[in-house]
Amino acid sequence: MTSLLVLASVVLVALACLLRVYAKLPAVDLGPFGRMLYVDTGQRASDLLVSERYHLMGGPDYILEEQGEKIPVERKPRMLNHSGPLESERLQLAACCLLVEEREGRTVHHGRLQYQNCSLDVPFDDALRRKLLATLAAIQACADVPDVRRSHPSPSRCHGCDFRAHCTESLAR
Repeated sequence: MTSLLVLASVVLVALACLLRVYAKLPAVDLGPFGRMLYVDTGQRASDLLVSERYHLMGGPDYILEEQGEKIPVERKPRMLNHSGPLESERLQLAACCLLVEEREGRTVHHGRLQYQNCSLDVPFDDALRRKLLATLAAIQACADVPDVRRSHPSPSRCHGCDFRAHCTESLAR
């Protein structure tokens, strides 16, 4: 039993090392699934995609290339249920699509939300683009406001928030 645990540990460490190596490669061929062009390792700020035009920076978890098209992919730690994707997930993916468009100078037609139980392609159409741009404008309008009101009743969201130390309404006490 102990030797089995040791073997399993060695295999997991080897797999982790391989994943780190693949994450640093410029493109990974995924066979019939396309090529992985970008992976957000979270290690360097230089890995971020930046749009001066939209005052936006970030990036998808990875970018696939399928049949010549760039597809931003966001991985989600939950199962997709009958309600579909959350609006915040759609907007996050739309922001990634916009960033990829800015970097590539080409239209991104859709992005992909990867859930624990399935993948969902989300069209980056005019309606979603308008919703994203309106959301970005609302965020930018708040940039100079000294204190932004909390938008939810969730202590767990406050606990995970980077601004909780400065928030006058934080529920994470």
